Amino acid sequence: MPTVPIRTHPIRRWRRARAALLCGVAMAVAQVLPADAQTLGALRGDVGDPALTATDGTVTGTAGQGISSPTYQTLDTGAAADGTTAASTDGTDDLDFGTTASTTAVPAAKPVPQSEIPEPATRVLPAQRIGPVQGQGVAPEDDPFAATGVRLGSFILRPTVELGLTGKRETTTSESGAPPVVSEYTSNSLLADSSLRLQLDSDWARHALNVTAYGRLQRTVQNGNDLTPELAIDGTGRFDIGRDTTLTGSLGYNYDLDDAQSAAYLAATDPALVPAVTGTNDPVTQTFDGSLALRHDFGKLYGQTEIAATRELYGAADLSNGTSVSQSDLDNTVYDGKLRAGFELSPALAPFVEASYGIRRMDSIPDSGGLDRNATRYGLKVGTAIDLGEKLNGEIAAGYIREDIADPALEDLAGLAVDASLNWSPRRETDVSLGLSTSTETSGTAGASGALLYAADLGVTHRIRANLTAEAGLGADYRDSHGEADEFTLSASAALTYWFNRFAGLTTRIGHEQTMSTEPTNRSKKTTAFIGLRLQR
Repeated sequence: MPTVPIRTHPIRRWRRARAALLCGVAMAVAQVLPADAQTLGALRGDVGDPALTATDGTVTGTAGQGISSPTYQTLDTGAAADGTTAASTDGTDDLDFGTTASTTAVPAAKPVPQSEIPEPATRVLPAQRIGPVQGQGVAPEDDPFAATGVRLGSFILRPTVELGLTGKRETTTSESGAPPVVSEYTSNSLLADSSLRLQLDSDWARHALNVTAYGRLQRTVQNGNDLTPELAIDGTGRFDIGRDTTLTGSLGYNYDLDDAQSAAYLAATDPALVPAVTGTNDPVTQTFDGSLALRHDFGKLYGQTEIAATRELYGAADLSNGTSVSQSDLDNTVYDGKLRAGFELSPALAPFVEASYGIRRMDSIPDSGGLDRNATRYGLKVGTAIDLGEKLNGEIAAGYIREDIADPALEDLAGLAVDASLNWSPRRETDVSLGLSTSTETSGTAGASGALLYAADLGVTHRIRANLTAEAGLGADYRDSHGEADEFTLSASAALTYWFNRFAGLTTRIGHEQTMSTEPTNRSKKTTAFIGLRLQR
């Protein structure tokens, strides 16, 4: 064994002194703190005078005060806590302190409860970014500039007013003289334009009622006596009789100005007969309509029956010679009945077949042209209803319609019928609407039965920003006339509305309409531009 150098003796003495000092500090701390530290209450303010318990169990300090002494186990010199000898064979301990420590009192080890063992450290995830605290709990509005409306009991009224100016440029074609000479006339006018729309919607848990009223008045700035009024009122109601039965009704009224077309007027203004007389006004046309429909679901099958009536009244036409011509021979009433049966193939598709029957009754038989224009109407269509939620909904159908006219001198009206009403949202903030319709029109021209009218309308609305909305529209009308020249009308429009706030905005729109026909007097062009203020509530 190698000899330990003499200079190591002071080091060993220093190590022994350090070990003795550490043991003394440990004994003092062990006597102050109990073995079960978890049972000790809050230390601050609990102990008054210092009190320690000696190793023999006696209490030092103030009598009756202090902390109770824990139980200790006395270990022999050189014995470890588990009973094994800690000293090495050469008389030194494992810590190389030289000799072993003297007998010391060590608190008995007590297991730590599992609940107090700390969980193992895990990787800390990066902090997640959160939004501002202000405004939380309030859902954002889909359209912050939409009309809020005025509550009237269980209804909500939304009024809208437009005030502005409309510039109009119109070109018409006429014939005059004998033989007739075709000429074009172009006029420019500036109109004070105002309109009012009232929308009334029910706010009921069951059933529903919706009423829309629209009125418009145009007055020429150059001549304040030239007025052009429009009025339309439509109301629809739904009554839920039961879970599977629904009753739906509608009423409508329309007041408009239209071209004179009775046989008496056409004869009075025929350039070959009376070259100097022309019409001076657009006579009033009034239309009343109503319908009542009952639907019942039989599981996936459903049936619907509907009755409808339309009443048309035509005003008198004024002539340039100071006289007027009555058009009451055009007044008529149409009654229609429909029966539909359908099947819900899926939640999105419900095919159906629909049959219709109706009659047209004229107030004057015969009319001013000596013809009986009463008629019987038939129709058969096949289509489907579509329901893909807000993305796509509506219905589309195609079939055949026929109107048999009572007078044998007049040709019956018959042809293909296409009807559709679809709403499509290709993307957020963009809405597209498509409407197709086929109907029959009577005529006042001698020898003419009337026409099949095919109408198509396409509208697009896009919200560029929350306060900026753009609109565009296309329209096409085709009159397949029997006994007269066919007409084809195209129209286009664009509009832009900028909202200053929820209640006021600036709106502008431009539109163009052109009618083409093999008959020169039926041709026309019209371009309009409007700018004004829109107010809503």
